[in-house]
Amino acid sequence: MNHEGIPSVASDGSGCGGLCSSSNPNTYGHPAAGPTLADSCSAYGHSDPGSEGPRGHGGYDPLGDDLRSLRPGIYHRQATGPGDRGVQFIVEDDQYNPANTVAAAKKLVEQDEVFAIVRPLGTATTAAILDYTIEKGVPVVGVASGSSLWSKPFKKTVFGIQPTYELEGRLMALKARGIEPVAMVPYEVTEQNFSAHALKLQQANPDLVFVYAIQVPAASLLKEAQKLGFRPKWLMTYVLADPILLALAGEAAEGAYAGAWLVDPENAPEAAKYREVLTKYFPDEKPGGYSISSYAVAEIVVEALKRAGPDLTREKFIAALESLKNFTTGLTPPFSYSETEHQGIKQIAIVQVQKGKWVPVKEFFGE
Repeated sequence: MNHEGIPSVASDGSGCGGLCSSSNPNTYGHPAAGPTLADSCSAYGHSDPGSEGPRGHGGYDPLGDDLRSLRPGIYHRQATGPGDRGVQFIVEDDQYNPANTVAAAKKLVEQDEVFAIVRPLGTATTAAILDYTIEKGVPVVGVASGSSLWSKPFKKTVFGIQPTYELEGRLMALKARGIEPVAMVPYEVTEQNFSAHALKLQQANPDLVFVYAIQVPAASLLKEAQKLGFRPKWLMTYVLADPILLALAGEAAEGAYAGAWLVDPENAPEAAKYREVLTKYFPDEKPGGYSISSYAVAEIVVEALKRAGPDLTREKFIAALESLKNFTTGLTPPFSYSETEHQGIKQIAIVQVQKGKWVPVKEFFGE
């Protein structure tokens, strides 16, 4: 398995011009022009846990899908528009360790002189580099985390994309419906046996269990609950609305509900181009939530590049992102950025596992 981590955008090595560093000092929330990119070249970045973290447990590689789909997404979209620029990703494996993420970010920014970091994955890892990227004026776009940290307080160089977990909870409207928890069962990320967790939940006798977890622990919980004959209604965070959960949990996931902020990657007509590009570049990869989310971010980045024009600077790139109003390419519900608001998507849909597939049961809705 390749160790993939923080990709960033640099020259593509095919005769493309390099990056020129700006000497303008940066202040909090006010990016300097930063590297100016030649008309024929643009450079971006991405971070994920590489050899550790969620993909290091359970033998699946969603984060690899995430990175690999971001790359062809940008390549493909850029090739169809004016002012084409080559794109190269420089990848550092942070091993899901915030200290490593800081070191990787400094290498990318100071040695590789990347233009931006795109789709970094993880709350703790991205939080660890936030002050640094702000100080350096490096745009961070499409963070793969629903933390409110990316939008509160407002940060000029940071752009969230997926709904915040706080918003997701409100939209699930548990408290609004008068539902109070009868038990809360936490887990540690290093745990691998979830039989005790399933038993505690069963003993609480809930009508519904809301699961906030990543794929392997969630799948393990479902399978342990099935062994106990414990079958409540399962309602899950949008993080779990992916075919990976179904592959791991099997029939134990049948009937479960989850939030979703993207269209169905396997069947939605709006995702036809995504599936085509994924098949072209990675014929062995199956469509899924991780890869389609990064493809969606790639579309956003490319749209901003086109709006920024040929004389690309970080300031123009940020301004172009802020010009997106009620924007969608069909993979997400419409969303907007502004000069004072970078949260991103504020709607979710509801999907359910039916006969081994995620099936939409409620269209996108917001507050």
